[in-house]
Amino acid sequence: MNDTIIVCRSITHAQRMSAAMRRAGINNWISRVPAGLVKSGCGYAVHIRTQSLSQGLQVLQREHIPPVRIFTAGESGYREVSYDLS
Repeated sequence: MNDTIIVCRSITHAQRMSAAMRRAGINNWISRVPAGLVKSGCGYAVHIRTQSLSQGLQVLQREHIPPVRIFTAGESGYREVSYDLS
């Protein structure tokens, strides 16, 4: 798989994040967070290609839209990715 999941705090947060990345030319889509990745919250996420993660994080930092958590999909499931938006 070649997918990164950026977990959001709400559907509105996901919509803002998605729109900011689309304006920057990053293709993405919104979905529910896959079961088992988060314990609480509404469970919405923005999906982008893993190759776009660095550019996506720059956009989110510039727009002041911090992610809750980030996961990449691999052959053995999802792995959490550390990030720094400071």
